[in-house]
Amino acid sequence: MVKRFSFEPARVEVAEGERVRLVVKSGDGVHGIEIKKFKINKKVPRGGEAVTIEFVAAAAGEYPILCSEYCGDGHEDMKGMLVVAAKSK
Repeated sequence: MVKRFSFEPARVEVAEGERVRLVVKSGDGVHGIEIKKFKINKKVPRGGEAVTIEFVAAAAGEYPILCSEYCGDGHEDMKGMLVVAAKSK
């Protein structure tokens, strides 16, 4: 869920190489979800319509999740984190 000015959950943990499927809804207005490392940038419409985002978490690390649609005065503080755990050898 995205809403002014947060992502819920704010932290998403996955394993390296895992196929990730995020289903995102807005709790209020128009928002966006951007994870630059994985070239994700999707608009999340107002009204509760779910947006599905699928990708492979191909690289271990911590990657910011940002709102890519201006949503008000707290927009710059709207952040989450995608944590991709390295494969164990």
